[in-house]
Amino acid sequence: MGVIIRDWRGEAIGALSMSVPAAQTVAELEALACRRAVQFAVELGLQDVVFEGYSLQVIQAISQDSSDFLPYGHIIEDIRIHLAAFSTDDFIFNTRHCNVVVDALAKKAKNFRESRVWIDSLPMDIAPLVAFDIH
Repeated sequence: MGVIIRDWRGEAIGALSMSVPAAQTVAELEALACRRAVQFAVELGLQDVVFEGYSLQVIQAISQDSSDFLPYGHIIEDIRIHLAAFSTDDFIFNTRHCNVVVDALAKKAKNFRESRVWIDSLPMDIAPLVAFDIH
């Protein structure tokens, strides 16, 4: 998985790359990535946040409090617990082609055994991609 955190101008302030076992469904992987993004924002001490995700099903489950019957409902509940740390939060669905940086970070995770975190600077191969994703 890949996570990028930007400030209000779209500038990258943090990123992470982390491998995840391949046994999960795509929706469950998206929920895990969302949970890690929320945890990362908490770790950075952010207060007003907007999260973007690829899975409409996951975004709706978080936003509409409808995770009771999902196989990854426990992950959604973890996300909701972490949301208490923020002053404001919002979740937005975005298509995969709108986030080149996250895809590149996710591919980068295949080369690592443990997660990698970058604060205030990005890897040289990722930094040029940041400008393509601002929308």
